[in-house]
Amino acid sequence: MTDKLKSLRALGVSYPVMQAGMPGIAGPELAAAVSLAGGIGTLGIMDVSEWGMALAVTRRLCQGRPFNANLLLPFTKPRHVDLVIDQQVPMATVFWGRDAALIRRLKGAGIYTFQQVGSMDEALFALDAGIDALIVQGREAGGHVRGNSLLRAILQPIVDQAGDAPVFAAGGMYTAADARQARLMGASGVTSGTRFVATHESRAHDAYKRSLVEADDTVLTTLFGMNWDAPHRVLRNEATERWCDAQGNAPAWMQLVYKLTNLTRRWTPMKSELTHWQRAYLPLFTGVALESAMPDRMRDCTALYAGAEVGRIRAVLPAAEAVRELAAGFDQRGRVDQAA
Repeated sequence: MTDKLKSLRALGVSYPVMQAGMPGIAGPELAAAVSLAGGIGTLGIMDVSEWGMALAVTRRLCQGRPFNANLLLPFTKPRHVDLVIDQQVPMATVFWGRDAALIRRLKGAGIYTFQQVGSMDEALFALDAGIDALIVQGREAGGHVRGNSLLRAILQPIVDQAGDAPVFAAGGMYTAADARQARLMGASGVTSGTRFVATHESRAHDAYKRSLVEADDTVLTTLFGMNWDAPHRVLRNEATERWCDAQGNAPAWMQLVYKLTNLTRRWTPMKSELTHWQRAYLPLFTGVALESAMPDRMRDCTALYAGAEVGRIRAVLPAAEAVRELAAGFDQRGRVDQAA
């Protein structure tokens, strides 16, 4: 495992713990807090008009520690990539799509590149494209869910195919015990979203954080699919109770409308203020999460992304504490340069 993490160690990463790049939630403050704690802090993609400044602010807050940029392909514009390269961001994660040319371009610019995958087929494509590392997402993960398999079913087979490429596990990674189990299945590191939403530094609304701490279950749905009609795992709220069927699906006509909005998403600004028209009783919902600047009432009509085992999260923590907890699952110190 030490050899697999050699390149990350050279970048200055101390712990094989990545915070997921959650749009609207993972701002510079959270990414920097994770990176300063020795993990891999990730800046969530945002509107291209704000992206360059956010990258620069994250770099300043990181004080020389490396950080990661989330390139969510359905919303990534050429300018997003140009800015990541121009600002020499050390790491980038590609998710939800296949783009071998982008992987080669990022690697050619000296950027350590991750691909998050949900299947063996996706993993093999990324490996063939020369990806540096994989993130394997199980269907129990919060947010947008790429695959149909539980992490325990898919992780080790992909590790076996990955050769020298590190594989990070995503889906239910909240504690040292979770990280230890992932390590036993061959993972070199872990990625977590839900655990880092429930931190002081995340841009999640306080009502969202409280809901995570109080919740016991989630629903895998298609409800919050305007501009991106992909399945996503969220906490239940008034909108899901009103519009989802027993399997979590939105009405068929709503899903058809969502598919049509996919055609315009590349030209739609990724700004949360454009969602203030949302109400639980109005049957169209974007995928924007509940951010701190939003009105309290939007808890009932926005996506509260969370992993299936959210019931194991019972406190909002400093991000550094969450990093240390997860890192402890890899060895007594949890360090990349001490991993066995």
